[in-house]
Amino acid sequence: MSADLTRGLRDVLDAAAELASAQDEDAVLHIAIRRARQLVGTDLAYVMLLDPERGDTYMRMAEGATSPRFDTIRLGMGLGLGGQVAEAMAPRWTRNYLADEQYTHVIDPIIIDEGVLAILGVPVRTHGRLTGMLFTSDRSERDFGQDEITLLALLADQISAALTAAERASSRRRELDETRDALDAERARTATLAATVETHQRLTELVVGGATVPEIVDLLVEIEGGTAVVYDLAHRELGSARSTEGPPVDLLLQVLHEVTTDQERPAGLISRHVDGHVVVVTPIVTGPDHLGYITFGSRGAAPTAGVALVRVASVIALFLLGHKARDEADNRVRGELLAELLSPGEHDLESISRRADLLGVDVDSDLVALVITPSEARMTRALQTECRALARTAGGLVTTYGDRAVMLLPGSDAGATSRDAAGRLSSHRATVGASGPIAGLPGLEGADGGGGVVDHVERARRAARLLIALDREGDGAATEELGLYGLLFSEVDREFVGRFIESHLGPVRASDRARGTALLETLQAWFAAEGSPSATAARLFVHVNTVYQRLERLDAVLGPGWRRGDRALELRLALRMSELRGA
Repeated sequence: MSADLTRGLRDVLDAAAELASAQDEDAVLHIAIRRARQLVGTDLAYVMLLDPERGDTYMRMAEGATSPRFDTIRLGMGLGLGGQVAEAMAPRWTRNYLADEQYTHVIDPIIIDEGVLAILGVPVRTHGRLTGMLFTSDRSERDFGQDEITLLALLADQISAALTAAERASSRRRELDETRDALDAERARTATLAATVETHQRLTELVVGGATVPEIVDLLVEIEGGTAVVYDLAHRELGSARSTEGPPVDLLLQVLHEVTTDQERPAGLISRHVDGHVVVVTPIVTGPDHLGYITFGSRGAAPTAGVALVRVASVIALFLLGHKARDEADNRVRGELLAELLSPGEHDLESISRRADLLGVDVDSDLVALVITPSEARMTRALQTECRALARTAGGLVTTYGDRAVMLLPGSDAGATSRDAAGRLSSHRATVGASGPIAGLPGLEGADGGGGVVDHVERARRAARLLIALDREGDGAATEELGLYGLLFSEVDREFVGRFIESHLGPVRASDRARGTALLETLQAWFAAEGSPSATAARLFVHVNTVYQRLERLDAVLGPGWRRGDRALELRLALRMSELRGA
C-alpha cells in the first residue's frame, strides 16, 4: 500500500469521525465537500441528491463554485457525467468534460461559466439505493488515479452513514420538540384556565359587591395590563383604565369608530393592528339588546385577553341592562310629569314639586323651555335616547313626540342653554329653540305674569322653526334673540326666507359683484344711522360725499322710494334676516 493511500485512508477515517458528530443534513454535506476537496486536492467539490418525485438529481451544496448558475444544475438519469454516475451507480471521471464525447452534454453553458474541466463523481448509497452523488472538479485538465477514486468512494460511503444518522437524530429532535411544544401548550391552557377561573371569581365578587363599570375595567387592566375602555352606543366613555405600557385611550376610540363604520354591531371579537398595538373590540349585548362596546389594547395579544373580554362584556351587559331598566323608568316618570304640566287645566303644584324632587329636578329654580326639532321628519330612537340622557344629566324634564322633543332644563340664560343642548346633540344635527327663563314653580302656571310653560314651549317651537328657515339647522337660539322676526317668520319655510332676502337684497348684491362697490354695506349703515348721511359716513369711515354718491347708486338699483315707508321696512327686515341667517 502506497504512502499516499495510507495517508488518504487516515484522512477518510478522520472525516468519518467528524461526520459522525454532525447533527443534521446540512452539517454532513458541508463536512463532506470540504473533506472531498482536501482528499483529492481539487478546486471545488459538490453534492447532488436524488429527487424521487421528479426522477432526476439536483445540486444540493457546493464549495469553491463562483457562478450563481452552478447551484441550479439538475440532471436526468444517464445525462452528462453525473447522470451516468446515477444510472450506473458507479464512479465516472473525465480529464476534460467539455471535450469528452462519451457524455451527453446538457449543462455545458453552466460548466463553461464555472470554468470546470476535470470531474470525478462517485455515488452515495443508502442500503444499496442511490441517495446522491459526490463530485470533485478542477478548472484545469487532470487525470484521477485509482487511489483517488477509491478514497472518494470510501468518503461517499461515510456520507451515506452520516446522513442516515443525522436523519434519525433530526427525527428524534423533532419528536422531542413536538413533545415539548405539546407540554408548553398544555401548560399555557392550564394557565389560561386558571386565569379565567380567577378572573371569573373576582368579577363575581365585584358584581356581588355592587361595583361600577370603572371598577370592572380597572380589574381587567390589573389582570391583563394594556388599556381598556367601555363605551355606550354613542361612543361616550363609561369607564376606562390604562397601565403604564398601554396604548392611549384615543387610539382605542379611533379603532372603535373604524370598526362600527363597517358594522354597527360587530360579531364577536374584532382585532386591529395599529401603531404596534393590538386593539380588540367586542360588543356588549344581552339577548336582543345592544348596549355598547368594550375595547382593549396592548403591545401583544395577552393569552387570556379574549376570554377575559368576553367575561367582562357579559358582566357589564348585566350591569348596563339594570341601568337601562332604571333609566327607562326614570324617563317614563319625567315624561309623564312634563306631559302633565303641558296638559290644559289646573295642576297640583305641590304634588308636581314633590314628584320632581324625587327625580332630582328643582322646580323652584329658574327653568328654560326647549323644543328640539330633528333634522329628519321624525325623532329617531337614538336622538330620543340622547334627549332623555341630557335631561337626566342636567336635572330636567323631557317628553318626546313623533316630530320633536320638549324639555325643561335648569338655567337663567335661554340662549346659552339652547346652544349647549344643540352642542350635546350635534351628532344628530338637531335644532334647538328656547324660551325663558321661567321663574320656578309659579312660572310654570304663568302666575308670575310671564306666561305658563305652554306659552314658553310655543315660543321655543317658533324659534326652532325660524332657525331652520334661516338655514341654521343644528344650531340653538332663544326667542328673545330672534326678536320680532321670530314672530313674523316662525311659520315660514327656508325657501320663503331665501326668496324674501333675495328679492330685496339680490339687486344690491349683484351690483356690488359687478362693479366691486359696497352698496350693501352702505345700505346697512344708512338704516343703522337712521338715515343720517354724516352718521353713515362715520360708520363707514368714508367722506360724506362718498355716501351721497352711493345713495344715488342705490336709488338707481332699488328705484325711488326705498328710504321710506313699507319699502324701508321690508329692506330692514331683509337685512336683519340675512344677518340672522349668516348669509
